[in-house]
Amino acid sequence: MNKPFPYAVAVALAALMSISAGAEMTWQNVAGTRIPVPPGEHPRLYLQAENVAPLPARLQDPVLESVVKRLEAMARKSPQGQVEWKALQYLCKPNPAEGRDTIERALALLKRTELADRQDACRETGRMMVTGAIVYDWLYPLLTADDKQAFITELVRLAKTLECEYPPVHQGSVTGHSSEAMIMRDMLSAGIAIYDEFPEMYELAAGRFFREHLPARNWFYHGHAYHQGDSYGAHRYSWDTYPLWIFDRLGAGNVYNPEQQFVPYLWVYTTRPDGQRLRAGDTFKTSSPRGQPWSEFVGTLFTASYYGDGTLLTQFQNQGGTSDSEAIFEFLWRDTQLQAKPLNDLPLSRYFSSPFGWMVARTGWDQDAVIAEMKINEYNFVNHQHLDAGAFQIYYKGALAIDSGLYSGSSGQYGSPHCQNYYWRTIAHNSLLVYDPQERFGRSDYGNDGGQRLAGNRSEARSLEVLLDPAKGYRTGQVLAHGFGPDSQRPEFTLLTGDITDAYSDKVQQVTRSFVFLNLQDEQVPAALVVLDRVVSADPDFRKSWLLHTQEEPRIHGSSAVVDCTQHDQRGRMTLDVLLPRADNQVLTSVGGPGKEFWVFGMNYANDTEPARLERSSLEPGAWRIELSPKATANEDLFLTVMQVTDPTAPGRLPVQLVDRADRVGSFIERPEGNRLVLFRRDGQRSSHPVTIEVSGPGKTGVLVADLTAGVWHLRRAGESSTREIRVDRDLGAAWFEASPGNWQMEKP
Repeated sequence: MNKPFPYAVAVALAALMSISAGAEMTWQNVAGTRIPVPPGEHPRLYLQAENVAPLPARLQDPVLESVVKRLEAMARKSPQGQVEWKALQYLCKPNPAEGRDTIERALALLKRTELADRQDACRETGRMMVTGAIVYDWLYPLLTADDKQAFITELVRLAKTLECEYPPVHQGSVTGHSSEAMIMRDMLSAGIAIYDEFPEMYELAAGRFFREHLPARNWFYHGHAYHQGDSYGAHRYSWDTYPLWIFDRLGAGNVYNPEQQFVPYLWVYTTRPDGQRLRAGDTFKTSSPRGQPWSEFVGTLFTASYYGDGTLLTQFQNQGGTSDSEAIFEFLWRDTQLQAKPLNDLPLSRYFSSPFGWMVARTGWDQDAVIAEMKINEYNFVNHQHLDAGAFQIYYKGALAIDSGLYSGSSGQYGSPHCQNYYWRTIAHNSLLVYDPQERFGRSDYGNDGGQRLAGNRSEARSLEVLLDPAKGYRTGQVLAHGFGPDSQRPEFTLLTGDITDAYSDKVQQVTRSFVFLNLQDEQVPAALVVLDRVVSADPDFRKSWLLHTQEEPRIHGSSAVVDCTQHDQRGRMTLDVLLPRADNQVLTSVGGPGKEFWVFGMNYANDTEPARLERSSLEPGAWRIELSPKATANEDLFLTVMQVTDPTAPGRLPVQLVDRADRVGSFIERPEGNRLVLFRRDGQRSSHPVTIEVSGPGKTGVLVADLTAGVWHLRRAGESSTREIRVDRDLGAAWFEASPGNWQMEKP
């Protein structure tokens, strides 16, 4: 089974990276933390002497032509841009008179920079610290003693405007604003520039980075993902890549776990054919119907350039990204020799391991691709991450199974009633509710949605040590099985199973969810998602609900439903078949529409946006959901559902049947090109007991038997003496094979 790194291992890994990466440079202990000592020469910020000689050629490099034009345009319209452009020109062709003018302009700019009276204004004062640091370091030979003191005075003054304050002791180092630019770029940059004359700022910023920021990232980079959603995740990750380059160019080498290279692959796999990304966490949306919610900023580009990854360069080119304030870093650090690689070379499924436990499965990379995202959430990092353990999404020619709610509108601000009671909560996601009417969630301003508890009481973990403390409650699940096959490049099945009991309060005794995505390789019905849930509540009267969120009103017929996505000329369709609870013990209803878009047990947490804006934007707030509940009360209930995607012009969904055999339950999908049979153990436990499989015809059926113990199994059809050997992988815990009609027996010798 996949297990997360313990805290001690993460800290040791961070130390090992530092030692091996910067073996040739001096390191020192400051307040118990080893940090690299900036070399005595200048420049040393963002580049060293050997990086200066190629700068004139980079100004003429066709790859950087648009970046250079942006820098020139910024120099014409912005005093700050002008100062940085002049500093760059000085490195390329030193001119003492021009250099002195640049120093005076920079000092004047710093002195008149004040913290504006508005939210997040410290991002601007922090960026001004970068400008001061650039001039101080790059034009160091021209500085007088008075100049140095004046720069230091202003840089310290601006550092005190940052939210982390100075010394930088406030907020968290795992997530939050102090995990953005203020420490990892702004204060660190200024500290490197002024280190010889004023080492305190560097020692404080680098000390906190190596003590807190780095161990946390080197721990969760193992999962090849980021925890802050589709918008803030890419944003926060981009700040992580500044220390990557800053310390490397300082001479310390790569201080990070090299698994960092694969973090942006989360956004590669969740990018939809329309250019947007699958929703996750708090999502900012653009005004363009076909625009991505946010760009990926510079993080993907800087990662591609540092690790020589052409696939990530393609992703950056597809998604766009650098703002004006980041253009100078693209000029300095972009690898202009790197060649883009096509996404078509990638496997269609990808697992994002602990501490995430996510799986993304696709049917391709073209406009007709199906994308399914499946989540376990081994940890919840809070802040912009939602309470969505066990959630899934499906996209095909439109967003069909969605994350609902809005991070904008009349009540979409961070911490608003809409966020606290709907958008952040489990009820807004395709997950499971267990409603205890007496349950209380944290503070009084959080209502009862019947969903998952507030991880960490919705308080950000200051450090990795706090995050991993069992008493703090950030652990929310465990992956039990994962994998795909039989072809690793174009798998026919993708499986993810997890235990998400820890995501809930003691109102549950156990909650497990199993996903199987089937790539049917059929133009009319290209894919299906099978979901099995086992929910054991502490009280049989606690109502259990299975949720499916949609943009448009679902059409329910008995134990089935149809959902279309037609906005912005999209034409996707999803059909739902409920196999368990059985028809005589199920309540299948739709909730939503005007006045009930964000309905939570008698209360609509309205969050309006102008209809005209909604029509021409990429907003996908949803307004409907399907709720499935058992009629009879019981401690334990099973939910088994099958969702197929198709086009409204296709003949219709494939026939689906329940398979219920003793200790196993599953689904049978009938299709002309080959049936599909998926079997799970009813109790969710892996077993070495024999499995009997009945396969009906005609033709061969692709069979997936889950919840098996690892090792060699023998497969034999009744009436035949020959056996087939099947090896069950430990991580997957499942067997896939094709079988002709008849009765088959699987046994473990």
